[in-house]
Amino acid sequence: MTLDKSPQKIKQMFNTIAKHYDFMNNIISFGTHNFIKYLSIKNLEIHPHDSILDMCCGTGDLSLAAKNIQPLACITGIDFSYNMLKFASSKSKDIKFIQGDVINLPFEDNSFDFVTIGFGLRNVSQPEKAVEEAYRVLRPEGKFLHLDFGRKNIISKIFDVVVLAAVKILGGDKKSYEYLINSKKIFPLPQEMIEDFERKGFRLIQRKDYMFGVISCQILKK
Repeated sequence: MTLDKSPQKIKQMFNTIAKHYDFMNNIISFGTHNFIKYLSIKNLEIHPHDSILDMCCGTGDLSLAAKNIQPLACITGIDFSYNMLKFASSKSKDIKFIQGDVINLPFEDNSFDFVTIGFGLRNVSQPEKAVEEAYRVLRPEGKFLHLDFGRKNIISKIFDVVVLAAVKILGGDKKSYEYLINSKKIFPLPQEMIEDFERKGFRLIQRKDYMFGVISCQILKK
């Protein structure tokens, strides 16, 4: 299966679905997605005044989770969808949200204590370049968190059915959500992702799976 992940295509898709993105996530995850994101961020053990970069931040869920866990953290979210950032910015004035491309981050080397990316790497046209950029901007011993779908089991298949049913009933953008389902299907398994990350110089320190492995969080250190 080949998917069009050209930056313009992906940007347009997320700009289109931004208005209903949070609502749809609540419906199709049965309200669990924010809790899982919170638990994942909590594993990082963020301290006051630590700096965090949230790549492909979307509407800001991981950024907000980090801010709720450690209010004194300095958080920057980056995404290239203007509409997604508009909704993210409306949720918090204490987080800096900027428009940019994660394969060419506008930050100096060794700038952040933590880098996070949730449900975004599989939508990047050059994911290996994005991982290299995450490594570059992390300080030595800094932590990288990757959160996305994991095992392709029966629960994962049920999720796909629920998504399409919700889109049909609630009137979401069908083509966009079909793309998101297909991108999940062809995305590497967590162990494959870990191996890819380690080839880039990271070392795994923790893996947490949620919802019987349907969602997987990997935390690695530079």
